[in-house]
Amino acid sequence: MAVKLGRTSASVAMKCCNLASLDETHQQRGVKGLSKVATLDRTVWNEFLTDPDTVSFEAAKALAELESRPVLPAIEPELAQLEGKEKERVVRVRVNQHFFRELILTGYGEACAVCGLPVSELLVAAHIVPWATDARLRMNPRNGLCLCGTHDRAYERGLLRVSGDYVIRAVVPERVRSSTAVADWLIRFEGQKLQLPQRWIPSPELLERKLALVSGLIA
Repeated sequence: MAVKLGRTSASVAMKCCNLASLDETHQQRGVKGLSKVATLDRTVWNEFLTDPDTVSFEAAKALAELESRPVLPAIEPELAQLEGKEKERVVRVRVNQHFFRELILTGYGEACAVCGLPVSELLVAAHIVPWATDARLRMNPRNGLCLCGTHDRAYERGLLRVSGDYVIRAVVPERVRSSTAVADWLIRFEGQKLQLPQRWIPSPELLERKLALVSGLIA
């Protein structure tokens, strides 16, 4: 990648370190960049925090252009029929969905935050507060959880709930509580702590907001 950018490996590594030094998660680990991080680095970082949807898509387009490939690896049949702004909108959504998934799964070491299942093909980058509820949060990595398919569905439906202190609750209908499968996949996680990622730790405020949503406390 350094060669494609016309830079040395050391300069690219330092640039990444400069950007990492602006991340509060890495700051807590003592990661430091140059004594005077470039204004542009701060600008890019702040733009990502305030508008990750746009910045992620523009970065994906720049990388695709650099590697002389389409921004999407394959054009789906329905996408090929679209034109203009509608096509760009759909492409942006597809690209950002892929980026969000990579961001979340990497942070969690490709393991479910509830059960620890380490099979990436069975994992989902789940949103804490759903897209339909608040589109502004759809690319916010602190609004994401890495969950297996079962626990993603259970979290979405409110059968598994996570409070702002990362404690898991199982809210299971009485009619199925005696099921061995329900005990193994849901009830046994009651009271346990969510497994947290190396970076982009879930926002306690967003977890509490989701909790209020599934509890029917807010619309």
